Amino acid sequence: MTFGRASLLLMLPCIGLLIGLVTGISSLVGQAMTGEEGSSLTYLREFVERPELIRIFFYTHQIAAITTVICVAIAYPLAAFMARRPRLIYLILILMPLMVSIVVRTYGWIVILGPRGLINTALMDIGLIERPLRLMFNTGGVVLGLVHVFIPFAVLSILAVYVKIETSLSEAAAALGARPGQVFTRVVLPLSIPGVMTAATIVYLLSLGAIVTPLLLGGQRQTMLGTMIYNQMLVFFNYPAAAASALVLTISAAIAVIPFQLVDRWATRKMPGHRS
Repeated sequence: MTFGRASLLLMLPCIGLLIGLVTGISSLVGQAMTGEEGSSLTYLREFVERPELIRIFFYTHQIAAITTVICVAIAYPLAAFMARRPRLIYLILILMPLMVSIVVRTYGWIVILGPRGLINTALMDIGLIERPLRLMFNTGGVVLGLVHVFIPFAVLSILAVYVKIETSLSEAAAALGARPGQVFTRVVLPLSIPGVMTAATIVYLLSLGAIVTPLLLGGQRQTMLGTMIYNQMLVFFNYPAAAASALVLTISAAIAVIPFQLVDRWATRKMPGHRS
């Protein structure tokens, strides 16, 4: 088999994915622009004109941003801790939640945060509260659930970059008189920025499209775009409206990636030895 044929065979899965992506987006655009009287921008215009839909749009991005910041803040020190130690046990602990269904994991938080959950029951038993605290069906409950679901992706993304940072660079900086804080901010952190941006991008995009966790921990009071699309399709069977909402979500997600990529490229150019 020649090299050209081998390359073509390796490209076939990518071509299949590209065809599926283009077909899916084309179908999405077609349904979003189909009204009761044929081709129309009714549903897209309705999305822009209805205040409650605009609120859901910004609320979704707000939840995604909060979840991303918390995930990265937790994942970075975990990755730094794991990078210089035997990682097998820690990797197993990080990956174990991914082996459990997201529905089961979210239900576990319902057992913990519910009105008769472990936290409220314990607080009432020791007399600290008389009535159950509202730990679910609010922003805090949704963010907590999303952080738990997506934290493994953040840890693995940062760890993949952190392990490649040579300890000799930190040792050389320290030998030249740099304090530990300076070593971190001027050597380690800039070199780990690509991993941080990868983690932030993954968590942000996954949070934007989350359905199960916001639906179970947020209820109807904390509606996100993913849950709204779910309701439009499977509850109200309004496929054009669902397609319009999904199209808005897709476009906003693509735009949201741009700042992460810009920061990643800037950090890459600042790396030692990088040639512009």
